[in-house]
Amino acid sequence: MRLNYRKPINISSFSRRGKEMMLGLLFALVFFGSAARVPAHGGEDHADEKPKIATTTAGTVSRSSRLGDFEIMLKHSSLEPDSAAAGRLFITKFATNEPADNASPAIEIESASGAVTPTTIEKTEAAGSYVVRIPALSEGIYTVRTKLTHGGETDTATFSGVEIKHQESAADASVSSWTQTALLVTIFLIALGLFGGLVFFALRVFKDKPLGGEESVV
Repeated sequence: MRLNYRKPINISSFSRRGKEMMLGLLFALVFFGSAARVPAHGGEDHADEKPKIATTTAGTVSRSSRLGDFEIMLKHSSLEPDSAAAGRLFITKFATNEPADNASPAIEIESASGAVTPTTIEKTEAAGSYVVRIPALSEGIYTVRTKLTHGGETDTATFSGVEIKHQESAADASVSSWTQTALLVTIFLIALGLFGGLVFFALRVFKDKPLGGEESVV
């Protein structure tokens, strides 16, 4: 006599395989998220901090700070060792952003050893605008102090960590950019391969080990 019955569904086996799939998907999501965050360095927003420092793609550096009722902005190109440079200083009223001529500026540069080098400041025809002559300095880290004298008082804005070094050439910058792009593409492909492998493994588990079936007994 042949009896047929259906093997009961193995709930514990299903739960185990379900957990494996969930863990695999969670791993893939975490890996993709980490890869997407790689180039996020450098985009920090410090709008509330003073002084502010910004660098354009052309290499122009802008340093700005509030000094009492005024706001100053010092703009110059990237500083090279042993090369004189010229910059521009702008003085405006903080409340209205209007050019200000009722303050006398001075800028000095201090090296890590404490040596102080003054700069030459020339007034232009435009209100609140000055040309700053920066003398040749050796390679190193400096502190730039901008002073404003007005109404018998002197306020000082300090910009620390000013680095004078040989700048990266355009060719080196291109190679660096290409290397970073290639690295990101490689990480993406590895993550995609891992995710595909996890999906393939999960499908094989469900195909090779069905949840139910028929069994014959004589």
